[in-house]
Amino acid sequence: MAITRWLAAALISAAAAQAPAQMPVSTDGTDPNTWDLKLEARRAAPRNHKVIFENQDIRVLSVSVQPGEQEALHHHRRPSVMVIDSLVKLEDYDARGKPLKLPLPDKLEVPLVLRLPPQAAHSIRNVDSRPFHAIRIEFKNGFPPPGPAK
Repeated sequence: MAITRWLAAALISAAAAQAPAQMPVSTDGTDPNTWDLKLEARRAAPRNHKVIFENQDIRVLSVSVQPGEQEALHHHRRPSVMVIDSLVKLEDYDARGKPLKLPLPDKLEVPLVLRLPPQAAHSIRNVDSRPFHAIRIEFKNGFPPPGPAK
């Protein structure tokens, strides 16, 4: 539990320290408040999303997708920071099954930290021979404001 709280605190600080870039309301431009709650990640794809810590400000998920597995269709209604600790070949699909471009930087190295807007309904498929794993920190009240410049 102490490690989880330390990790969450470090990631909150990292998210707050980033320059306040203009973030879209969601990956598809729709309002996350209108999304079907039945498709919330933990509810729609519980096999792949395990809550490892939660308080009034954040929810920390352990996200895993086994080789050859495709997650159930789900969404993430809150902005988040995702720490990917295993780089594998993945495919992402929208609610209609149309391929989506994964939000990955040009240079990939582990750990890969992504700052994400709310993600509309999607489904990840692991097309690799190795399992995928990440920690996702969802911010219940939006991203914290940037801290003072150092």
